[in-house]
Amino acid sequence: MTGDMTDEDTIKERVAAELEAVRRRSLGLTVEVLDPAELTAQHSPLMSPLVWDLAHVGNYEEQWLVRLAAGDAPLRPEIDRLYDAFEHPRAERVALPLLPPDEARGYIAQVRSRVLDSLERVRLTPDRPLLAGGYVYGMVVQHEHQHDETMLATHQLRRGEAVLADREADPPGLVAGAG
Repeated sequence: MTGDMTDEDTIKERVAAELEAVRRRSLGLTVEVLDPAELTAQHSPLMSPLVWDLAHVGNYEEQWLVRLAAGDAPLRPEIDRLYDAFEHPRAERVALPLLPPDEARGYIAQVRSRVLDSLERVRLTPDRPLLAGGYVYGMVVQHEHQHDETMLATHQLRRGEAVLADREADPPGLVAGAG
């Protein structure tokens, strides 16, 4: 990057990086580690099927960043009610006609592509409070992080072989009980 970037350019660069980072995490908790049956199963009545969370974050992103922030036409308006968290309690989501995992992954990729394309032309000006300082983009990133935490809780509740990498219990160089 050049040294003459504006504040808006800096914000947009950070937005793009944050969107990429959170999406890597979401995919690493879902379609990259589990088969379709595990993604569409309800592992607890307290939790949504993981594929619901994945498509939901994409639909939220579409509504806020594609439609509202960029003013672009909807991609999949017919699924808005399906992925409305207030419309469908978690315990009922498994019975909904959810997007299959591959279709959900394709949908969120298409949404993300539209968001990044529109980011070039969207102005983050103070006269539009949702856009000022990239506020709405941060809101969408935070929303996806919140769903990633929900997905982690679902992984803890699911039965079967663990699919997420184990972390060391103690930082390297420390010995438990020493001291």
